[in-house]
Amino acid sequence: MEITRTQAGDVVDMQLVGRLDGYWCDHLNAALTEVLRHGHHHIRVDCSQVSYLSSAGIGVLMRFYKELTRIDGSFSVVNPSVPVATVLRTTRLDTHLIAVATTARPDARERAARRFEHEGIGLEVFDLDASATLTLRAIGTAQALLTGGFDEEHCASFETGVPMVAIGVGAFGDSVADCRARFGELLSVAGATAYQPGDGTNVADYLVTSRDLGADIRVLYSLACEGSFSHLVRFEGRVPGSAVGLSRLLGGCFEAAGSDSLAVVVVAEASGLVGAALRRSPVVRLEDATFFAHPGVRARLTFTSEPAFQHTVALAAGVVTRGDRMHADGQLRPIGPNCAGHFHAAAFRFRPIRKGLIDLGETVTGLFEPEQLLGVLHLLHDDRAIAGCGESEFVRGACWIGPLRGDV
Repeated sequence: MEITRTQAGDVVDMQLVGRLDGYWCDHLNAALTEVLRHGHHHIRVDCSQVSYLSSAGIGVLMRFYKELTRIDGSFSVVNPSVPVATVLRTTRLDTHLIAVATTARPDARERAARRFEHEGIGLEVFDLDASATLTLRAIGTAQALLTGGFDEEHCASFETGVPMVAIGVGAFGDSVADCRARFGELLSVAGATAYQPGDGTNVADYLVTSRDLGADIRVLYSLACEGSFSHLVRFEGRVPGSAVGLSRLLGGCFEAAGSDSLAVVVVAEASGLVGAALRRSPVVRLEDATFFAHPGVRARLTFTSEPAFQHTVALAAGVVTRGDRMHADGQLRPIGPNCAGHFHAAAFRFRPIRKGLIDLGETVTGLFEPEQLLGVLHLLHDDRAIAGCGESEFVRGACWIGPLRGDV
């Protein structure tokens, strides 16, 4: 099969020549995925020269039709050959797939955004609530991590309500005894919680629930933010396909919000994530050394020696401050020039993100589907001169930001 790609305005045209069967559908799937990775959400597939269409080929067409419809994009088959039209009509999919080619549809939810550029990043800022803020509080302390001395008194739950944003070390269960071997990196946003169990299984788990049902989420220590976000920031590198480092992105967020302390949630296409995760639950007390001592730390923590989870969609969340405004119980670390923060990220299989003004809860919940969550990391800024692998980088996406206040 030959696949030719052209572009007319916002619409990408794919011309197919040959058989769309079980072998060639993988090639079409890869070609269409590449189009989505470049940020295009309106696709027409010209099947005038397709001589055969199998069920496997139909599966690819329907997958992209559903994916683009979900994010207010469009996907259609145009100029179907007789074999293609017959198969689609027989399977009753012609009303979905065969359509007159259309251009990008305006989004009724769109509202005016202010645009500016920051260090090579193009940003669109939507005002959500100029007066909104988020309150930061530290739950527990990370000090016991040094010796593995956590016990029941260090453990807390979200029983009174899951915060809008929470990052820390936690697990799903009803007590320290129940979670003892499973505590690991945890991230919670708008009622959706993901964590990486530290029991060696290396299989991330998640729980999507209403924000007032958090009794099964236990944390040893955490930073929690409650409140509302003031702005939504859409971003993309000015050079198409270029990567945007987390520290540069946060610099743009500071400028957009006009505040030196922020809570931030990012949903974006990830070029790669840099970070660490617990390999061993920190509840078990250490007898011979501190948690971070060599060589034992190699069995307790895993570090990314190069960017991980490349070409995925990431949900990252945390707090960041410029200068020395908040110590957050020692849970903030350098994350860029004159900048400190604490961020966790969950990685998901790639899927396009709706453009324009989008809802946080709906967007986050949509990421958590079966077999989509790949892992959770504590993000690091590895700026070592030779061995360092840099920082997490993104291609394009959305940030929800809000000024931070708190007494920690």
